[in-house]
Amino acid sequence: MWSLPLVLATLFFGANAAPSTFGNSTLQRRTTISDGNAFNQGTIGDMTWQASGVLESGCTLSTISNCYHMYLTSSPTQELDTNHLDSPRQRDEFHFPQVSAGTKFSYTWKQYLYSSTGTGSTWFHIMQAFGVSENNPLVTLDVESGTLRIKDYVRGTGGTSCGSAACPTTNLDNYHGKTTTHQISGKFGPSGSLSYKVTDDATGDTIITYTVDGAMGAGAGYIKFGMYRLTWDGMTTANAAVGDWSG
Repeated sequence: MWSLPLVLATLFFGANAAPSTFGNSTLQRRTTISDGNAFNQGTIGDMTWQASGVLESGCTLSTISNCYHMYLTSSPTQELDTNHLDSPRQRDEFHFPQVSAGTKFSYTWKQYLYSSTGTGSTWFHIMQAFGVSENNPLVTLDVESGTLRIKDYVRGTGGTSCGSAACPTTNLDNYHGKTTTHQISGKFGPSGSLSYKVTDDATGDTIITYTVDGAMGAGAGYIKFGMYRLTWDGMTTANAAVGDWSG
């Protein structure tokens, strides 16, 4: 006999959150961290999470052991980060602890972005190297217009240029529906650096990589990952699994 809370949770996620590819038996094994009805944040170990959408511990993938499921609705007026209502956006993200300028960092994590997650012409970050004093991203990995792309807001303006060279890009088909490992290291601050590589777990192939020396913000920073997008009319739901982080 199911308990009332379990029945209600199954009904909620079956009707409002999870796509049809997830069966009820799987949903019953999940634990809700944030239900998408309000913007919430908290900590899991040393990690900070922020969620305007659905965030759950547990997911369907055997390729990510310590796994968290993320879901964002297709409605551009729902599941909004209430800190930015002047520029409506949705967010499900984790971030590593803040590090001071000049302090070396090195992290890894995994992500699986479901191929049902569509893209538009506006920004959709799945990784951010974030500057504290700037209160803005310094370098990001985005899924945009069917492309996986690096954006550099220090050497460029978040466009196609990463200073003296074009920013790395690849077709989103090389990332969609694959378990990927992200490796990032470097230092924040005026004499900083960044080395970032995303690989396909199944093949070991490098999907995208970016290495730079020099300014990485004015001071402290931290690394964020997950799904963070500006909303737009006609967007799809967004589904991802992340986990197995270390650093």
